[in-house]
Amino acid sequence: MLMPPPQAPPAAVAPPAQHPTYESAELALLASLDVDAALPAAPNLPRGAKAYAWLRKAAEWKADAPPPKDPFAKGSRDSKEAEGMIAFLASGKGLSRVKLDLAGNRLLLWKWMRNQDRHTPLPKPERETVEDRLLEDGPAVIQGWALRHALCFAIADRDDARFAALKAKKGSEFPGLFGGAQNLLGLLGGPSPLFRVWSLPGLRYRDITLGMLGTKQVWICPPGLPVPPGAAWIIPSDTGEQSARETDLNPGMKLEADGLVKDLHGDLHGKAAWFAASRSEWEAAGLSWFPILITLDAQGNIASVQMGDAAP
Repeated sequence: MLMPPPQAPPAAVAPPAQHPTYESAELALLASLDVDAALPAAPNLPRGAKAYAWLRKAAEWKADAPPPKDPFAKGSRDSKEAEGMIAFLASGKGLSRVKLDLAGNRLLLWKWMRNQDRHTPLPKPERETVEDRLLEDGPAVIQGWALRHALCFAIADRDDARFAALKAKKGSEFPGLFGGAQNLLGLLGGPSPLFRVWSLPGLRYRDITLGMLGTKQVWICPPGLPVPPGAAWIIPSDTGEQSARETDLNPGMKLEADGLVKDLHGDLHGKAAWFAASRSEWEAAGLSWFPILITLDAQGNIASVQMGDAAP
């Protein structure tokens, strides 16, 4: 009796395609902004398409341009919220009446505040009101930006009370942001710790406090922004992977430092410039968010630190 021919295995059945959710699309868009990357392609959303369109308009909005157009159905709750933000952006008034249930509104308010920082800084009470509203709720990415902003200004203002209030409110949610900031507040009025830096262009190492550089100001920043006149310039490594106690630059750091010397040859002329190859010792002191402008008093102690969002 002949055996029947073997049967081919059944074809694998592909699982049904999963539609992206609004939540995942929001997270992907904000994550791209967080690392200054290109925005992801707009997804086809079965739910929340208008809210995502508003968030994307907020992401693409430039603060010197007219406010974005409301994508919602006229008269809807979301439209009223978006129109409230549009009116605020046009006038800069009436923030207390603006709702922030939409992530797009929160992103627009963040971008508006950063534009004010650069051009017409808000008075401290108004700035803190905006920070606190952004910290109330909403996407964790935007809350993290607002908290970093608030901590930078608390340090610049030497405001221990503001720092304590922020820590009480958000310390458990964002524990990683507070340790360095607290260390930096503790350094104000005293000498800096010792740091190991490498001279540019000579690449000779020195262990220094910032007061030993012989300038009234120290500018810690990668290339790309103007160095304040007369300031010592410390250029942080892209990776900061060097051990803080090594006396020779490892091959990767040597390559990076040589590249800086080559690229910045003209910019280094007449400047006191240094290369910071180790990230750990700077982060331990709370010097984490660039650019950083440190002003020293007559004794070489740290008089003020304008860092990150609070930098000039």
